[in-house]
Amino acid sequence: MTDQDHKQALPPGFRLGSYRVVRVLGVGGFGVTYLCEHAGLDVQVAVKEYLPNEIAVRDGAAVAPKSPTDREGFEWGLSRFLDEARTLARFEHPNVVRVRDCFEANSTAYIVMDYEDGEPLDRLLQRLGTLTEAQLKRVVLPVAEGLREIHAAGFLHRDVKPSNIFVRRSDESPVLLDFGSARQALGQKSRSMTAIATAGYSPPEQYERQGAHGAWTDIYALCALCHRAIMGEPPVEAPRRTGEVARRRADPQERLATAGVAGYSSDFLETVDWGLRLIETERPESLPEWLARISEPTLPDGRTRSPQADMDAQQVRLLDASEVAAWLREAAEQGLAEAQGNLGYAYAHGEGVPKDAGQAARWYRKAAEQGLAAAQNNLGYAYAHGEGVPKDAGQAVLWYSKAAAQGDPVAQYSLGWAYADGEGVPKDLSEAVLWFRKAAEQGFAGAQTSLGLAYANGEGFPKDAAQAAQWYRKAAEQGFAAAQNNLGVLYADDEGVPKDAGQAARWYRKAAEQGLAAAQNNLGVLYADGEGVPKDAGQAARWYRKAAEQGYPAAQTRLGCAYADGEGIPKDVAQAAQWYRKAAEQGDWLAQNNLGVLYADGDGVPRDAVRAYAWYNLASAQGSAQAAQNRAILQRSMTAFQIAEAQVLSRKIVN
Repeated sequence: MTDQDHKQALPPGFRLGSYRVVRVLGVGGFGVTYLCEHAGLDVQVAVKEYLPNEIAVRDGAAVAPKSPTDREGFEWGLSRFLDEARTLARFEHPNVVRVRDCFEANSTAYIVMDYEDGEPLDRLLQRLGTLTEAQLKRVVLPVAEGLREIHAAGFLHRDVKPSNIFVRRSDESPVLLDFGSARQALGQKSRSMTAIATAGYSPPEQYERQGAHGAWTDIYALCALCHRAIMGEPPVEAPRRTGEVARRRADPQERLATAGVAGYSSDFLETVDWGLRLIETERPESLPEWLARISEPTLPDGRTRSPQADMDAQQVRLLDASEVAAWLREAAEQGLAEAQGNLGYAYAHGEGVPKDAGQAARWYRKAAEQGLAAAQNNLGYAYAHGEGVPKDAGQAVLWYSKAAAQGDPVAQYSLGWAYADGEGVPKDLSEAVLWFRKAAEQGFAGAQTSLGLAYANGEGFPKDAAQAAQWYRKAAEQGFAAAQNNLGVLYADDEGVPKDAGQAARWYRKAAEQGLAAAQNNLGVLYADGEGVPKDAGQAARWYRKAAEQGYPAAQTRLGCAYADGEGIPKDVAQAAQWYRKAAEQGDWLAQNNLGVLYADGDGVPRDAVRAYAWYNLASAQGSAQAAQNRAILQRSMTAFQIAEAQVLSRKIVN
């Protein structure tokens, strides 16, 4: 449908305060939604205009009640519309559309929201017909989590349906749009307005002016959406269902669990049926109650698995990557900055198009030159790493700075490191921590960790272990492994927090289970010493091995010691020598000394005084008194030629 088909809509180019109308995105009974551009910032937003077409008309640019009798309802609805905007502006859930602003103009009001580039779920379902259980969960679970947050604030959506859910092209995540709460309130207030209801998706109470609405109302609609995705059609309309039951006939809506659907678990189907019950008191009272049932699929042995694991196992995709790339190219070639940035990302990662760093940089540049912060950051990264463009630290800083000035936390973090390392700008630790702080205060875990490290080391400002602990904790609680390990170190060393080996073990374990080698090594040390965990040489060796296999030298040395002493694993001096060598070649002085001992004694390796001396020499050069003493003892039995040969070997190892 073109803009001209919308007789009530404002024309393209019309100015709404700081915004210019580009085109109509959609029209409903309660208003018109436009794609607009901010005149100063050159960013695109969605702007919804209050225009309830049953009681109001366009009068030039203004909106006016149809008649004097409609004025009270119009003004009352206008107030509810603005109240809804203010309420929604409090939410920052990734799966609920973000409200940025609201204002009054043209005798009506407008809500400014993030423009979501994607495909409506109803159109996607038209193309696909139905979804698998895993695909459906990828849509419904994030939406339900967003609704849960809305309900917790005492608010309802009241218009959950496929056309009000967009699947983002960038990452296929769903976002819930177009709330119906103000529309429903006006329907109850005004005799000229019908109550909001969508055939097949709205529960019985939404057809009543004084129906008992609650979380169960949105749950019914959410389950109706599930029914559409499972069966290819929505449930039987609520008025027909209630009419048949009132006539003492069977509910015409067949239970999904009774019918059975190939590829769907009985637990999932039963939970959808539960939310579709006619009587609201028989449905789940809250989304947490419903989610507890639907998000824990049962395995054959009775255990449960997470919905994410369920989706990952089936490699769920809703959109074809090449199709998404084609959409992005079409929009990108029309000059849409977000599409250009996303097309660059597609080329950078080979998603739907051949991987091509040059093409990625080209599209990033187009979007970056339009002021898109994410593209500016990505172009900076390309210059920093020489991906698709010549490596140029100065250009990297230039683009990072543009994005950072717009508040992009990733760019602020990268700019901080440029100042910390002196890459593309003069080294300036004070400037580095300034940018780390900006990103950290936006919740960026990497920057929080870097800021904690700056406080821990006194870089850019006075050393403050307590501040380091605070910033590490913020990042650690987001699951950032490096921060979890660093917080564990503070607990172990009594720095900034009270000494607590149990807390140290707890944070080390979180990071270790994510594969961080330093944390695996540290957890192994706690097991070896019995600090914060029961003493267990076997567990110590297990964690040492995990870190050692990643090339972590301290863990390689400790694993070598475990083999040498038979602690937690069978004694095997040859294995000890192998692990000592790996760490010694990375410069670990203890491994160098220990390997020297094995060569001196011919234990696990052939006896070789020259090699023993060479390793002692390297360890003593790092300040090891034990290695210096071992070298002095060995030297007494060596010839001048052997010593000279060992000195040459030492230099070869270093080089």
